[in-house]
Formats: sequence, C-alpha cells, structure tokens
Amino acid sequence: MVVFLENALGFLTQFFPCALMIFLPFSEEDCRFGRRSVFAGITAGSVLMSIVFSAVLCLRDMERYPEHVAISNFLMTAAVLAILAVYVWLVRQSVVKKFAVFFVVLFYAAAVFFLVNVIYYVFFSYVPEIALYPYTSRFLLLYLGVTALMLPIMLGAVIHPLREYIQKVEPGYMKREFLAAILSTVAYFAGMVYLNVFFGGRGMFAAVFLPMVLLTVSQIFIYWLIFRESVRRKQDSDHQRAMEIRQLQYEMIVGDMENTLRMRHDLHHHYNVLNDLLQEGKLDEMKEYLSEVIDTTVRRENNEIYCENVAVNGLLQYYIGHAEAEKIHCQVQAKCGELAIEPADLTVLLGNAMENAIKACLKCPGPRSIRIEIGTVQDSLVIEILNSCESVQRDRRFRPEKGFLPAEAFLSDRAQGGYGLKSITHTAQKYGGSAEFSFDGEKKMFTARIRMNMRGIQSTNIC
Repeated sequence: MVVFLENALGFLTQFFPCALMIFLPFSEEDCRFGRRSVFAGITAGSVLMSIVFSAVLCLRDMERYPEHVAISNFLMTAAVLAILAVYVWLVRQSVVKKFAVFFVVLFYAAAVFFLVNVIYYVFFSYVPEIALYPYTSRFLLLYLGVTALMLPIMLGAVIHPLREYIQKVEPGYMKREFLAAILSTVAYFAGMVYLNVFFGGRGMFAAVFLPMVLLTVSQIFIYWLIFRESVRRKQDSDHQRAMEIRQLQYEMIVGDMENTLRMRHDLHHHYNVLNDLLQEGKLDEMKEYLSEVIDTTVRRENNEIYCENVAVNGLLQYYIGHAEAEKIHCQVQAKCGELAIEPADLTVLLGNAMENAIKACLKCPGPRSIRIEIGTVQDSLVIEILNSCESVQRDRRFRPEKGFLPAEAFLSDRAQGGYGLKSITHTAQKYGGSAEFSFDGEKKMFTARIRMNMRGIQSTNIC
C-alpha cells in the first residue's frame, strides 16, 4: 500500500501542475466549457491517471529496473498524449497560441524532471539503492520540494504574463515570438541533456547542479522577455493605428475649415452676382442662377455630423466616406455623447468592424449596403453593424445555424490570416462586454453585435 501511494502521489505531483498550466492562460470564452468545469475535469482525470499508473506498476510486481522504467515512461507518454488531445479539443484558440503554451509547459516539466534527477544523483547517489519503482520515498520528497519551489516562480514569472500575452496579442503578431520560444526551449533541452549525460557523475555539484539552475532561471527570463516584447509590439501597433486615425480626423477638420473659407468666398461672390442681376431687373436670369447655386450646394461633399462623440463621429465620417466612394449605400443612426472608453479602443473596434464590412461589400456582385446603429442602453455602449456579404467560411467546430456565434466561428479567406473579429472581441471584453457575429445566407447579410460596459471603467481620456 505504501508503494502504491508513493507512486500515485509522485505521478500526480509531476503530471497535475503541467496539465493545469496549459489551460491557465486561456479565458472562459476560449474554452468549450467553463473554467471551473475544465479544472474539475483535469483534476479528476489526473487523479484517475495516477491511480491507474500506480496500479499497473504494483500489479506487475516488477523486480527489474529497466522493465519498470520502460513501463512508467510508456504510461507517462500515454497520459501526456491524452491530455494534449483533450487540450487541443477543449481550447478554441489558434494553433499557434495553443502550441506556444504547450512548449512553455513542456519546459517546466523538463526543468522539474532534470532538477530532481540531478539533485538525487549529486546528493544521494552514495546510498546503495536499487529503485524498483519510479517514485521512491526520496524521489517523491524531491518532486514535492522542487515543485513547491518551481511552481510559484513559473506561475508568477511566466504563466501570468503569458495569459496577458495570449489575450492581447493576435496570432499574426506571434510568428516571431513563437519561433523564439521553440528555439529557446530546444536549446534548453539540449543543455539539460548535455549536462545530464556528460556530467552526471556523483560529486559533480559545480558541473551539473549550478549550471542547471542557471539555465532554468535564464529560460524563465527569456520567456518573460518574449511575452512582454510581443505585448509591447501589439500595444505600439494599436497606438500607431489610433494616431493614424487621429491624423485623418485632423486633416478632415483642416479640410472643413478650408471649405468654410471657400464657402464664405463663394457666398460673397453669389451675393454680388444676385445683386447685379436684381439691379438690372433680370429676374429670370436671377432665378436660373439661384437654382444652379442651390443644386451645387446640395451636391457638395457630405460632412454630416453623425453624433456628438468626437472620436466616433470622426471614425464614421472617414469610413462612411470611403464606403460611399466605393458605391456602397450607408445608413447611420448614432446617438452617443461622452463615453468612458479610450479613443484608441474605439479606433480598434470601429476600425476593424468597418474595414471588414467594406471589404465584404466589395466582394458582393449585387447591391451593397452597410447599416450602422450606435447607442447607449443603460450603462452600456451598443453597436450593431449589418453589411452585405456574399459568403463566409465557418470553423467546422461550429454548426452553420443562423444564431450569433463567437469570433472563432468565422475564418478568414486571406492567405496571411485575418484577426479583426478577435480584436473586436478582445476590445469589448476589456470593458466587460462581448461581441458576437451572425451570417444570414438567404439575405446575404453579415451582422456584428457589440456591447461594452461603461460602468466603473476608469479612463484617462474621456471623449
């Protein structure tokens, strides 16, 4: 019974933290089920695997060391493959993000395994002992001690920034960081194997243990830098995009001022012409000239004010002007004043939504239209955008029903990938809201419905 408990607890100590950590960076919306259900299932599955692992070893009543090593390695590999399959199925995120997390957790598992074995051989190899089972009392105590030391460091220094990284950064920004994570992990494994194979003898504390600790700490720092740099790049990109929109708004304001001066000059000219015609008694010519002036005024560029919010109004003017230049009919109903939402976030949200709508319309052979409704309901900003859309590509995991679906349900047809819908969702979730999308194949219409909670949001720039 003691051997059974030692092996079950040892397996659980080594396996369970890794199984749990691969799910920690993902949000509630990223999983097919709630986080509590996922964590409860992982806990129950890990306990069951531990019992099966120990039972198989004890029932064989092995007396040869190589045989129990082979069987224990086989059982551990099967458990890892099983949890990996469940992980890939449960998490509804890009493959790049899922495998980035997997490699990080794989590093943690390798670090704990090598540290335990190095400590054992350095400090306990002088004790003559034939390990008939993988988790003897000494190994169990070492796994518990190393896990108690490494797990808090891993959670605080790597998993926490990794969670921020996963939620903020789109897969398109992750290629460089993903490659760096793989290469650094492979280099870490190579260093561990080299130290363990060539310097694994007794008494090699300075040659094995200290370099291994330094390698592990360095790798944690490398991961932290990778994730922080990626988040910073994404923030810089969002800031640059916001600055571009603000520059466009500034140019529109300058253009409006120039139009006003031009209109004042034209108006002064019209007054002189009408006055001359009136003094000469040419009433028919005066009526004809006045009719031409009215028609020209009506055909002037539309500088309509859509709402009182400066940021929203500027974005609508820019994108609606672009849509109308492409012969897309736009219908706008916007009622919003001051909003406790950062202009940069409004830029990301409305910019992505309108760009997607315009691109979808341009692919439609028939009538093209965009309908925009923006308003506040209690303490929430609600945005609904309907646009013409010929077709969409859905993820196979979601049924092709007419209901509203998350961003992950719709795939991009661009070769480089498209992540606008996920950016919209992330921005809405930042303000305690949500974003959902729907495609009506009969009406050929795509709908984006967004809600952002403004209650209690602290904003340094209220527009």
